Amino acid sequence: MKPIRLEIVTKMLTCFGQCRRCEILFDQVELGKKSHQKQMEEYPSDLKEEDAKLWEWVRELTRLYKHRLLIRLIDVQSPLGIYKSLRHRIRTYPTFIVEGKETYAGWDKGRLESLLDRYIKSSLPSKGRSPEPSLS
Repeated sequence: MKPIRLEIVTKMLTCFGQCRRCEILFDQVELGKKSHQKQMEEYPSDLKEEDAKLWEWVRELTRLYKHRLLIRLIDVQSPLGIYKSLRHRIRTYPTFIVEGKETYAGWDKGRLESLLDRYIKSSLPSKGRSPEPSLS
């Protein structure tokens, strides 16, 4: 079975680092971690809570659907995020795009799971059809 593609367009917390060579040096003296932690603390608490909630959902979806789901996170402020927002007329975040066709925006886990289940069921071979031959 081909995995279902789930794209999540959301506001992502980002940290700005140094060049790769400097980052290696700073990591060795543990300055890089302090800098990243300080940047993360500067975000508003509601945005940090939303980010934590989303990561919890992603972990749970990964656990529930395992190999049947391919998840891609897209920052709303990236060029791809802007394109997806315009293409799918997204106004609220996070928005979940299933197979590039159907979208769901919001925090109702049951609605998202029912949408994913519907796509997974439709991708399963029906009993009337014979499965595709394998090349083994």
